[in-house]
Amino acid sequence: MTGLFVELKKGRHKKLWLVPLIFLIVLFLWSAYTYQNADAEDLAAGYTKMFYQVPLMNTMLMPVLLSVLASRLCDMEIKGQTLKLLYTLQQKGSFYDLKFVHECFYLLLFTIGECLLFPLSGKLYHFTEPLSLPLLLRHGVVLFLAGTVILILQHILSLLCQNQIAPLFIGLAGAFLGLFSMFFPPALTRLLPWSYFGAFLPYGMEYDPATRIISFYELPFPIGLFIGYAVFGIVFYLVCRGIFLKKEV
Repeated sequence: MTGLFVELKKGRHKKLWLVPLIFLIVLFLWSAYTYQNADAEDLAAGYTKMFYQVPLMNTMLMPVLLSVLASRLCDMEIKGQTLKLLYTLQQKGSFYDLKFVHECFYLLLFTIGECLLFPLSGKLYHFTEPLSLPLLLRHGVVLFLAGTVILILQHILSLLCQNQIAPLFIGLAGAFLGLFSMFFPPALTRLLPWSYFGAFLPYGMEYDPATRIISFYELPFPIGLFIGYAVFGIVFYLVCRGIFLKKEV
């Protein structure tokens, strides 16, 4: 716990809390634009639309958010050339783990903030649809899991790269891949970690071109996919950690 406290204290002066806050503001402005002229029919399905649309927004926003967080946190030691000194004070594996937990702390803050955006939007725009707390909890868990796996990738890239432009570019490319993965074959989509923000949608959407009516339908939760992806995340973390431990400073 002492090591984690020191890690959090090191990042305090960088005001990293502003990073998730800025992205939450972007989401809030998007919701304001979406529902400012909503009619009674839209308000009756307000939360349904949010549970469908917000994860799709996350496919674009989260890769960039996580690449910025990892880069900013890891850049402190890389630019300061303090890694060798740090390894005399703490084990290399401990440094890797604590740095990752620090990054996950900001991911957790964003996750909580995004979940709070649902009832806030419902209150501000007067949704007439009741909010499903189980779906809200499911949204938060899925967001944190998908974000953690992306963060594992950005974490190792930010620690291995002297120039942080490369990890940031990967994050930006991931945002585009996550967005366009909706048009890829399902087998290919499952190979892209950036697509998993939208892989657990609670609702699907149908558009009738004749009537120009959009309707939503419930989707079952893919528990097998969720467990498999969680296991993949653990294995992926251990593999990346092993690569980092073998790297010479």
